Amino acid sequence: MKKYILLFLILILATVLRAWNITSSPTGLNADEAALGYNAYSLMLTGKDEHGHPWPVNLESFGDFKPAGYTYLLIPFIKVFGLTEFAVRLPSVIFGVLGVLGIYLLVFEVLSLYHPLNPPINLRGGNPQEGVILGLLSAFLLAISPWHLHFSRGAWEVNVSTTLIVFGMWLLVKWLKSPKLYYLLFSIFYFLLSMYTYQSSRIIVPLLGLGLLIMYFKNFKENIKQSVLAFILLCILLIPLLISVIKSDATSRLSGVGLLADTGPVERAKELRGQHESWNSPLSKILHNRPVQYGLRFVQNYFDHFDGNFLFVSGDVIERSKVPQMGLFYLTDFIFLALGVVFLLRTQHLAPSTNIIWLWLLISPIAAAMTFQTPHALRSFNMVIPMTIIISMGVYQVIKFRKLFIVLIVALYVTQLSDYLYRYHVRYPREYPAAWEYGFKELVAYTESVKDKYPKIWVTDKYDQPYILFLFYSQYDPRKFQDNHSLTFRDKFNFSTVRDYDKYHFESAPWDKVRNQHSALIVAAPEDIPDQGVNVIKTINFPNGLPAFKIISN
Repeated sequence: MKKYILLFLILILATVLRAWNITSSPTGLNADEAALGYNAYSLMLTGKDEHGHPWPVNLESFGDFKPAGYTYLLIPFIKVFGLTEFAVRLPSVIFGVLGVLGIYLLVFEVLSLYHPLNPPINLRGGNPQEGVILGLLSAFLLAISPWHLHFSRGAWEVNVSTTLIVFGMWLLVKWLKSPKLYYLLFSIFYFLLSMYTYQSSRIIVPLLGLGLLIMYFKNFKENIKQSVLAFILLCILLIPLLISVIKSDATSRLSGVGLLADTGPVERAKELRGQHESWNSPLSKILHNRPVQYGLRFVQNYFDHFDGNFLFVSGDVIERSKVPQMGLFYLTDFIFLALGVVFLLRTQHLAPSTNIIWLWLLISPIAAAMTFQTPHALRSFNMVIPMTIIISMGVYQVIKFRKLFIVLIVALYVTQLSDYLYRYHVRYPREYPAAWEYGFKELVAYTESVKDKYPKIWVTDKYDQPYILFLFYSQYDPRKFQDNHSLTFRDKFNFSTVRDYDKYHFESAPWDKVRNQHSALIVAAPEDIPDQGVNVIKTINFPNGLPAFKIISN
């Protein structure tokens, strides 16, 4: 009974930390969130996405063809709460809390009572309660984890996808321990559902599946009928995804940000070959070529995600994916991580079970390493689950050594959590206001109120994809938009955008380009217009007081 009370309290804590003030912290709705919400709105009203595709598996959105799972998840929330920030972010909050529950269930199954393989061996020689304790510790640490908190508060598809993988893994472990068909089928279902939710899962899940098949081949072989039925279900669930990949340009995102899009390794190969006496010598060709250089870059990208500075000190370079001057984990987590690794290496009798944790950790950065933007907190988000489990093992070793250390550890985490909350809710909006497209809600409200006075409204596109934010906040009729817009040609990152709909035109707005736009309303970034001689009728400021937009009546 006590464990359920503690788990309930942890889930309450997780809920409060993720749900409190989600409509205004983060400070604005970013373009990806708006796209998920508006497409759900469009599907709800018309059965088609913003571009007129009926019930798609992948959303064309900005030309990047993102998985549509989160969008479908949003439809009932938008039906109930309307097209709002709250409705768009609430599913991520819920799945963030479910992730905390899921890690408890997973750790309990992996480490308590008996491991998945025969013979039945207890954790550390006969204390089944240690599985409960480690499960609760893992849940608590994930509940307060900066990495998990950050991606649970916005409409991040990766958060939903990761939680689905957690439950898929939990059910698979239950099947390994007690081979009931429904455990295996539901495990396959959750794994596959994650692939319909986030791009990186389409790489991580197959690799996890292959690794688990190799590790537990004996179990699958001994339950061949169940394995065959699971394989049939797998094939059936994969059909829509495969059809979508074939019929659409669903791989365009990878071609835009993938490792091969970076010409750096090619130039490096040429440079190194030029250092040889003969450019075309067999040795220079063998040592310095495209496969070798891209392979080395992949390895470098992969290990970038285990860099201590990235994990514990400064975090991601992308402002939307971090808080100021803080890592993805707390600084003291480094100590507990090291202790947890030592614990796992010293407890070889647990290897049949804990190998799952190692496998998950080693596979998690692979998708991110296949891009040229590394380290990347979003694409490597799956790392948070196995790393939190290992950290919890380190914490447990300290507590087990001296019970008095519990007070010190609690004090450390309370202090660090308080610091994180201050950085997230106070410093974050002031220091990185543009990261979340702050100001668009006020901007759209104003332009919509005066649009009848102007034949044309020119809006700067300096901040990501402004058209989708205007569609979202104005709740523009999807039927009108579907038939009256077009996407631009793809840029170097394979993104497209919409330049025109209704009275709106979205493009960079330097003064020499827009000064002759007479009888127009012009929304410009402050740096794009002169300080004097311009009829500024309204200024929208960032939370730090600096101007975000200046609105000019020409």
